[in-house]
Amino acid sequence: PIHPPAMKDNDLEHLLSSLRPALPPPELVQRVQRDMELIAAFREAAPEQEPPASRRKPAVWLSNLVWAGLGAAAAVVAMTVFHTSPAGAASRQVAFQSATSASAILPVSSSREWVDVEDQGISFSVPDSPERLVKVRSLERSQWIDPRDGAEYTVEVPQEESLVLPMKFQ
Repeated sequence: PIHPPAMKDNDLEHLLSSLRPALPPPELVQRVQRDMELIAAFREAAPEQEPPASRRKPAVWLSNLVWAGLGAAAAVVAMTVFHTSPAGAASRQVAFQSATSASAILPVSSSREWVDVEDQGISFSVPDSPERLVKVRSLERSQWIDPRDGAEYTVEVPQEESLVLPMKFQ
C-alpha cells in the first residue's frame, strides 16, 4: 500500500485559506434582485394587515344579527297575540291560538364555533397586492323547542369558507 506524504499543519492551513466559494450563476443573481424589488414594491403598495382579533368580528356581527332577528320575531308574535280590536277578548283568544299553532316550535339558541383555521400561505396572484389565503371550517348549531311536548330539535350545519386577507410587508 502506498501512503501519500503527511501534510504539515501549516500546509493544510495554507490550502484551506486559499479556497474561495464559487460565484453564483448570473440567472440566480437576477432572480434574487427581481424578487427583492418585488418585495420592496409590495411593502410600499400593500394595505396594512389586519390584526388577528379583527378576523373574529364577522362572527360576532353575525351572532348579533341572529339575536336581533329573534327579537324581531318575538315582537311580531307579541303584536299578533296582544293585538287589540273592537271585538274584544274573543278575537284575542283566536289570535293567540293561531299564533301558537303557526309557530309551534320556538327558537332556543343559535351559535357558530370555529372548528379549524388553516393557513394556506401567501398568494402573489396580483403583483401589487399580496394576499394571505385562509380556510375556516366552522359548525353552526341551532336549537328549537316544541312547547306542546317539550321536544328539543338541534340542527348542526358544517361550513367551510375560504378567506382572502390583504397583506402588507413590514
